[in-house]
Amino acid sequence: MDKLKGMLKISERDKKLLVVVLAVLIMALAYFFGFQNLSNQVDTLSTKKTTLETTQRDLKEKNNNKQKYVNDTMNYLKQYDNLLDRYAAGSTQPNSIDFFNKTESVTGTWVRSLSLSPTTVLYKFGQIASSNVNGKSNYTSNLTGYKSTINIAYESDYSQWKNFIKYVNTYADKSTIDALSASYNEATGVVTGTASISLYSIEGGKRDYKEPSFDVKTGTGNIFSTVTPTE
Repeated sequence: MDKLKGMLKISERDKKLLVVVLAVLIMALAYFFGFQNLSNQVDTLSTKKTTLETTQRDLKEKNNNKQKYVNDTMNYLKQYDNLLDRYAAGSTQPNSIDFFNKTESVTGTWVRSLSLSPTTVLYKFGQIASSNVNGKSNYTSNLTGYKSTINIAYESDYSQWKNFIKYVNTYADKSTIDALSASYNEATGVVTGTASISLYSIEGGKRDYKEPSFDVKTGTGNIFSTVTPTE
């Protein structure tokens, strides 16, 4: 037992050595965990600082050019509204029929027959991301572009035929002549042919569409009677 106690007894020199080793170990652990954590915090703060400095420069540049941006925005909004105004707000069959009623009335061209096709979707405006790298907002729109194609057979004189082409190409709402055939009778001066015409519309958003009304007589309740047609 005395021998064991002697073996377990630590000299003062060894005690001091153990204290030094423990102190070095504590310092190493403190450095490893403490400094590492501090280093991560420094990196995070440095990244945030860089981001804030970039945002600050961007905001400062915007503030210096505030009036220019306001003027440009108003100009673009005006152009945007003018562009939308070139397109009808609806693409119903009554709208297509109204177009050809006006065409006949203005140009004198007789639309002998017409065939209406289903309206097709051309473009969905959807969501547009901001081009500003520091921007957070996106532009979202539920506007949708449509196309209605109508095939017609027509008859007119030469002057009316030219007016017909000009009228379609310069119509207030966007319209195009996709295909056109014409045959001229020199003896009668009559032009006959067919045309494929497309009407375009942009629908949705705050665009209001009013269905056209037709001031025509609607007939009678009994087709075998001689009663005057009702309005």
